[in-house]
Parts: sequence; C-alpha cells; structure tokens
Amino acid sequence: MGKADLHIHTTYSDGSADPGQVLLRARDAGLDTVAIADHNTIEGALAARRLAARWRLPVAVIVAEEVSTADGHVLGLFLERPIRPLLSAAATVDEIHRQGGLAVAVHPFSWWLRLFRCGGVARLVERLQFDAIETVNGAVTEQLANFRTKAYNRRVARLAELGGSDAHTVEAVGQAYTVYPGRGQALLRQAIYHKATRTGRSRGTMAALTGFLKSYLAGRMDLYGPKGGALTAGGGVTGI
Repeated sequence: MGKADLHIHTTYSDGSADPGQVLLRARDAGLDTVAIADHNTIEGALAARRLAARWRLPVAVIVAEEVSTADGHVLGLFLERPIRPLLSAAATVDEIHRQGGLAVAVHPFSWWLRLFRCGGVARLVERLQFDAIETVNGAVTEQLANFRTKAYNRRVARLAELGGSDAHTVEAVGQAYTVYPGRGQALLRQAIYHKATRTGRSRGTMAALTGFLKSYLAGRMDLYGPKGGALTAGGGVTGI
C-alpha cells in the first residue's frame, strides 16, 4: 500500500520548511508520494521535484497548487502550469481539468480558516466537478471540521476521500495522509478515480504543534498574510 501526504506548504508560500527539508522528512515518515501545494504558485513543487531526482529519494513529487479562488481554496493535483487566483471555483476546477489534473476540495467546512478568509468552498462541492475531497486535514484547528466533512461526503458528495497534513512546518509533514493500493503517482491517480483511497493520521500531534508554535513565534511563517492565500474584503488576494 502507498502512503501519500497530499497537502504540504513550503517556504515558497507560507511554510517554514524548504522543499529539501520536506522531502527528507517525508522519506523518514515512510511517505512514497507528496504533493507540494503552495498558495498560488507551483515553484515550490517544481523545486522539490528537481531535488528528489537529484538526491535519488524514494519520494515522488506531485506538482500541486492551493489556489485562492473567488469562492474559497481549491487544490489542484498533477498540474503542468500555475493557475491564477481569483477565478471562480468553477473556472478553477475547469482549468485544473484542462491540464489533466485532479481538483480537490480542501478543508471545505473549516470555520477557523474562514475567519481569516482562507476557507474552502463549502457546499459548492456538490455542484462542481471535483474529483476528491479532503476529509482529513492534519491541522489541529480542523478536527471538528474533519468530522463534518467526512459525514457530508458519505451522505452527499460521495467523492474519493483524501488526507493531507496541510503542513506549514517540517514537523507536521505526514501528520495526515492518504493510503492507496500500490505505490507511485499513476496508481494514486487510479485509486482516486476508483474511490479506492482511505485516510490516516500519525501520532506526534504535540511535536507538530510545538514545531508550529516555534516557527510562528519566530516569524518564519506568513500565515493568513501575503503568502497565505487569504482573500481581502474586496475579493482580492492579500499581497497580490
């Protein structure tokens, strides 16, 4: 069985760990695949993919992007080009599909992230052509929202369920993950298509929380700021 963390941020947006640190942590956590999903850029993912090849690491890198749409955040997996922010969620999903990628509704019911204009698309999930939904987000703030999302998906949306750490520090990589038959990107895509994925969580929440607080207090993260993908009150993206 493969084990993938499909929602990781780096220093290319609002994370405190660079792509190399993320890859080494992923290897040590037993992950065979990671999706580097910085806010509104794929540069961190491209850098990670180059490093993984150069270092000959047994970790596949999916080029991904967490896009700030006009309706909330949408995750694109298996991208070829960056997707500009502030399109509607529907147009963003269409653009992801035009690139041959998969569209994922991340943290769709997060009340915490909505406070900072970084929330998900909520019930738009059932109206748009999403390929999967993140039912387990590894952030400590998202546990109640995870329960709601999982119940909603099993009752209404019925999409493939994914887990992602939403890591902004190296300690958080692998805190939530997706398990699927086989290993590698091709089999992961197939598993998502056939809804053959399941989610999991790792122990070590306290270490991840401690690492988060240290990085935040040291000013090494730009959460909810210019690189964090937050929408402004006027509908723009902070810092863009």
